[in-house]
Amino acid sequence: MDTLADGPQVQVKFVTQQRQYAIPETSIQTPARLRRYGLSQIINLVLQNEGEKQRPFDFLIEGEFLRTSLAEYLEEKNMSTENVLTIEYVESMLPPTPLSSYEHDDWVSAVQAHHSGGFLTGSYDNHVRLWNKQAECTQILSGHSGAIKAVQWLTSDGDNGTLLSGALDRSILAWEYNHSDNSHSVLYECRGHTAGIESITLNVNGDRFATGSADSMIKIWTTTIPTVSDHIEEVTETRKKRRTAKEDRILKAPILTLAAHTGPVSAVVFSPTSADTLYSGGWDHSVRVWDVENHVNVTTKNCEKVVHALDYSQHSGLLATGHADPTVRLWDPRSEDSSVVKQTLVGHQNWVTSVSWSPSSSYMLASGSYDGLIKVWDIRAKGALYTLSHGKGSKKVFSIDWNNDILLSGGEDNQMKIHKIQDHLSDREEA
Repeated sequence: MDTLADGPQVQVKFVTQQRQYAIPETSIQTPARLRRYGLSQIINLVLQNEGEKQRPFDFLIEGEFLRTSLAEYLEEKNMSTENVLTIEYVESMLPPTPLSSYEHDDWVSAVQAHHSGGFLTGSYDNHVRLWNKQAECTQILSGHSGAIKAVQWLTSDGDNGTLLSGALDRSILAWEYNHSDNSHSVLYECRGHTAGIESITLNVNGDRFATGSADSMIKIWTTTIPTVSDHIEEVTETRKKRRTAKEDRILKAPILTLAAHTGPVSAVVFSPTSADTLYSGGWDHSVRVWDVENHVNVTTKNCEKVVHALDYSQHSGLLATGHADPTVRLWDPRSEDSSVVKQTLVGHQNWVTSVSWSPSSSYMLASGSYDGLIKVWDIRAKGALYTLSHGKGSKKVFSIDWNNDILLSGGEDNQMKIHKIQDHLSDREEA
């Protein structure tokens, strides 16, 4: 910092939304040669942060991360050093920390973390597993006759809870479990799909859930526990299905079928703010928005590749999708244009099979891919902030879930992996 006066200077004004790091918003002369590290030194100097108190910062100009020197930025934007640059700074996000890894008997194809601290996994060994806060397997649920492709918490109050699982056997099972006596049972079986279940999502009210299937259909179900079986049309059931079905299970039929996709429906997600708004993505290269109450496909957005994964951010209102090319695409479902992608994130080398938005930021999301990697993105940066390897030998990643400060993943290496992720780039201002 002793040569700050060397070389061309540029006037900058530093601003931040993180109030604990705020400095006076006055223009100062800064060497144009400085990059992120040098700019961080200035902020720490003004804040009088020394030694261990020093913090690394990221810097944004016009909503994009600065990854060059100020001089290179000015040259790229065809601006002169006489311009006053307003630079926003935020505390840099620390690298995700691997916490633990847990072996399964087969591929881990579905994962979901719970806000209370538990974990839920589904595997190609046809079993659903529950894990406690210490990541100890507390229950193994056996009832499906096919690989598990989707899991969904319904309720959890510590020792007791309910959940859903969907499998390639075309069924969705609702489970009840009790950790205190290590018991579990099937509450009911949902029947109606004619191909494997790919995705399950619960609405914000907790009274309905939707399922997406390889049969190209989306079905809506209630979470009410029936006392007797619904009338199920057996004409859609094969002999093999009838032989493997448990005769003592209570059967539930869907209350609604949404049909518009022309190929497998790989992902369904309810809006976290509207119980009747549903988003879906499928092999027909479409992303669809549904009005469930009125049974209407209100918006369809198309792209050139199969949609494998989808998630909605309640902070930004954007949809993130993962595709059969190595790309994450961002969409604004409020836009009337059916084909314009708001942004693309490129960095994976194979299919993007899972995406999950940060629970606290409009800008942060994670993606998992068949290239064996998990990438953590800030959509204001041109590349991924961090790249995590799921396992040795580029084993495929099938499912990820970002919940609180935990990033959960499952893959072809038969592992559930847990990373702690420090989301400093939250939208929430700290007092």
